[in-house]
Amino acid sequence: MSDNLNLLIIGDIIGKAGRRALRDHLPGLINTHQIDFVIANGENLAAGFGLNIKLADEMFELGVNVLTNGNHCWDQRDFLNQIDDDDRLIRPMNFSAYAPGRGWTIQETGSGHKIAVINLIGQVFMGATWDCPFSAVEQALDEIPEDISAVIVDMHAEASSEKMGMGWFLDGRASLVYGTHTHIPTCDETILPGGTAYQSDIGMTGSYQSIIGMKVEGALRRMVQRLPQRFEAVEHSASIFATLVKIDPSTRKAASIERIHIPPA
Repeated sequence: MSDNLNLLIIGDIIGKAGRRALRDHLPGLINTHQIDFVIANGENLAAGFGLNIKLADEMFELGVNVLTNGNHCWDQRDFLNQIDDDDRLIRPMNFSAYAPGRGWTIQETGSGHKIAVINLIGQVFMGATWDCPFSAVEQALDEIPEDISAVIVDMHAEASSEKMGMGWFLDGRASLVYGTHTHIPTCDETILPGGTAYQSDIGMTGSYQSIIGMKVEGALRRMVQRLPQRFEAVEHSASIFATLVKIDPSTRKAASIERIHIPPA
């Protein structure tokens, strides 16, 4: 049996607080858990709203191998012209056919194993009309070559049922299906019967003294008064939530899945 690949999955990274927490802890996590590959969702890197090449490079320098995205992908408009500059950056496969960038990528571990990462976005409660994620992932699987050691899917979605549906849809065909977007970690990590690891939401890396990473006052005012209100990311006291998944590259099936939590100092 081949040695397992150790993958670290990081959910939505929220602004300066999340970036600082990863700067302080990610190299240690990689060393302690002998991590072969790191995937993170980068759509909230820029104060909670989008990302750019500078912030992406900051994450890559810390040890992230691939950055996925979501509904805030284009909040920093320059990123429309930057996403094609680096194939470690992907956006949801089921975005408009006119969208720049790519919906999946293949990157290698230090030992030469090829990891395919697919990004999808849900349709339920997302406030926009995306193409069907199920059709999109079928297209991605048809395009991805066979000589890979793992298939990883970030399902950026609001509804847990839709995320679970994707997990079962890909059971036995993906190594790991996980959710991002809600910023709340779920404790439902499991390995499905076909060998696919699954978790409904990884959770955010950001401040939990907040409302999903945003300052409480502004978020509450919007809820209570129902008037427009600018959201501001909390810039201190970030927790890291991540998930460690071990995958057998000879079968592409998951051997284990475990949540990781590092509270603020």
